[in-house]
Amino acid sequence: MEQRSEQALTALGESLRGIVQRVTYHNPTTGWSVLRVQPFDTPHQQETVVVHQTKVFAGATMLFRGAWTVHPRHGRQFRAVEALEQKPADSAALEKYLGSGLIKGVGPKTARKIVRHFGADTLTVFEEAIERLTEVPGIAEKKLAAIRTAWQAHRAVRDVMMFLQSHGISTLFAVRIYQVYGDEAIARVSEDPYRLAADFYGIGFFSADRVALSLGWTVDSPRRIMAAIRHVLADSRQMGHCYLTQTQVARQVETLLDFSPQDRLADILGAMATEGQLMVRMLPDAAGQAVPCYYSKTLYYDELAVARKVAAMTAPVAVDRPRVAAWIDRYCRKQHIVLSDEQNAAVQGIVGCAFSVLTGGPGCGKTTTTRVLAGLLTAMGRKVLLAAPTGRAAQRMMDVIGKEAKTIHRLLEWRHNGFRKNETAPLEMDWLIVDECSMLDISLTAALLRAVPQGAQVLFIGDADQLPAVGAGNVLKDLISAGTVPGFRLTRIFRQAEQSLIIRYAHQINAGRLPRIDSPFHKPEIWRTGAECLFIDAEEATRDQLQFINKVKRFFDANGATTGEQTGEDPYTFRAVAQLPERTPELVIPQRFRHVDLEILQQADSRVDELLAVLNQVHPWSALHYGLPAVEVVRKLYMEWIPKYHGGCEVQILSPMIRGSLGTLNLNAMIQAAANPPGGGKRQLQVGQRLFREGDRVIHRRNNYELGVFNGDIGVIRQIDNETLSCEVAFTEDQPPVRYQRNDILELDLAYAITIHKSQGSEFDAVILPVLTQHYKMLFRNLLYTGLTRARRLAVLVGTRKALAMAVHNQDTTLRQTALGRLLADFRP
Repeated sequence: MEQRSEQALTALGESLRGIVQRVTYHNPTTGWSVLRVQPFDTPHQQETVVVHQTKVFAGATMLFRGAWTVHPRHGRQFRAVEALEQKPADSAALEKYLGSGLIKGVGPKTARKIVRHFGADTLTVFEEAIERLTEVPGIAEKKLAAIRTAWQAHRAVRDVMMFLQSHGISTLFAVRIYQVYGDEAIARVSEDPYRLAADFYGIGFFSADRVALSLGWTVDSPRRIMAAIRHVLADSRQMGHCYLTQTQVARQVETLLDFSPQDRLADILGAMATEGQLMVRMLPDAAGQAVPCYYSKTLYYDELAVARKVAAMTAPVAVDRPRVAAWIDRYCRKQHIVLSDEQNAAVQGIVGCAFSVLTGGPGCGKTTTTRVLAGLLTAMGRKVLLAAPTGRAAQRMMDVIGKEAKTIHRLLEWRHNGFRKNETAPLEMDWLIVDECSMLDISLTAALLRAVPQGAQVLFIGDADQLPAVGAGNVLKDLISAGTVPGFRLTRIFRQAEQSLIIRYAHQINAGRLPRIDSPFHKPEIWRTGAECLFIDAEEATRDQLQFINKVKRFFDANGATTGEQTGEDPYTFRAVAQLPERTPELVIPQRFRHVDLEILQQADSRVDELLAVLNQVHPWSALHYGLPAVEVVRKLYMEWIPKYHGGCEVQILSPMIRGSLGTLNLNAMIQAAANPPGGGKRQLQVGQRLFREGDRVIHRRNNYELGVFNGDIGVIRQIDNETLSCEVAFTEDQPPVRYQRNDILELDLAYAITIHKSQGSEFDAVILPVLTQHYKMLFRNLLYTGLTRARRLAVLVGTRKALAMAVHNQDTTLRQTALGRLLADFRP
């Protein structure tokens, strides 16, 4: 196996083979190690190698595979992604290796004695006849037993690491796998390599599948098909689905495995259901026929738990309504609050419901209604708990209501293996009020409702027109549409709120009407008059336009011509005229670009000039007239214009997509370079493709219960430690920074620009919203509506009016596959 592994390592990238002279640093938790290595090809010098390795000892002979890099602080070093331990190269290396602490009870003196006694046969003695060590003076039976135990433990670690790496697993994950599985790693991975995808964040189905095929699993193995089915059911969460039909499972499994298991799929699904690997629920299809629908076990039981709990809370609660009405009247007069009839009726109705929903758009008074309700419940002697899905939403709830609010995760008290608060240890309260419930997926809702004690009352608050939850389910909409849950909808926009352009335009968009938003290039004074919502007309070349521009440029460059003449066959087919060979290829102009003056395009010497040349028409207020493409407009807004006219506010870019020139990836790199450039003593850290610097704005991308940080939390990197490859991130002013080890840093991303989906539950002083046709796949009304309503003081849309119209008139008709509404009807008493 060692020979095969060595060949594989050498073939996969640059390699370095040598003797470890010193272990400069080793983190036993993460395996991160910094080594000084004497290469065999340049024995007169030492090189620095950084690698993940469970244990590394001086004197070890190693083969590393990776790449040479130059660290900004530590200089030249070899970054190894795989490492293979080999037999010590000579007796000196062997002596150093054995005496480095590798074996408890064997120090440098004893190692020297052993090597001098056995010479070149030393390792053979350790491997095959370790009892012969008693031939060495000073090693008795008791010491031999300790040496044997230590050597066997070391060999087990070495064998596991070699096994994992030989099947394509990097040292980073090999260390993590060994830490979790221990000496059983080989057996566990061999038995079911697909468990790696479930047990380790960062190892997906495809990586686990490569390991399975490397282990000899056949392409059409039933166990491989089962693993693919489990994966597509789990992955359906990303689309918001709770279940998939058999047709959907078949199509996705075929795409995943690159072959069709159609003839065996029904039998395999049946076997998995029998074995409890998945769950089945019979649900009606579009024609009303009951068909089997397949769930991951957790989603099946979570949906069931929510339906049963809510259905059991439909009975009305007795209250003294005249007394409640009188209290509301006194409280509002004392607090100078004016409730609409809708709000008054909602407060009186909610207090008499065991479970209810309050919904409405921005400016319709959900917050004021909740504040009055919380005051009423407190006056009634009820113990009230306030919660929200995100930290920002909880903070905002606390600010406006004046009572403590927690995130749902903190409310339920997550510990190492689950929430402490559940059916057997419920929350201590009479009332639970939860805000931003459009963000609730079915699993978090189930966990929350399991912790609601018998007799308590619950209110869910949210805007049903916002984007649905990132996870599976469509809880708020399902509760509202079921018709069995008491619901209170606020529709009247208050006069003060109606004066806000952000709120006014948001309601117009939600109603499918195109708002007329002013441009500062048309009316420069609106910067100074404090307009809350602006539109800057700007363009960015589409992929189609870029391809055409490059095609024209290459044609003229290749033919050395700046002018052309029309051919007789087609007036839009040009052939360059300056000393062309007899068989020059023709440049065929597509119909959509036949308005372009090719000479102007060929002579354009900037991105803006090229774009102006290919556009059929340019908006009169376009930033292109000022030499600014859309991406440059975003940069100037973030760095110059918003700070100038709205100084001291938090600015957040919200993009519909990750990819593209105006996607979050490109925008984050651009703004980081402008807002937080290298230098000035700032330390930085490279993790994969991500580069972080002290002072960077970052977002956490998944729930990490150990750190107490959750998906969507935004903070700032306060400190980076390049020695331990760790950093500290401050998320709130009133809590200490969170320490991230290298493995945890994989869960961070830059947050100068985030997706609109990630912004749910948050509000920012100023929001920049790119709206261009390059995002056409995501231009939906609810996406734009959600993004716009994230802004408190200022919203600036950057793009084209055409893209804005597309988003306003394009409703997302994708239906999430859930059964909560049907289950609520079935369980209704």
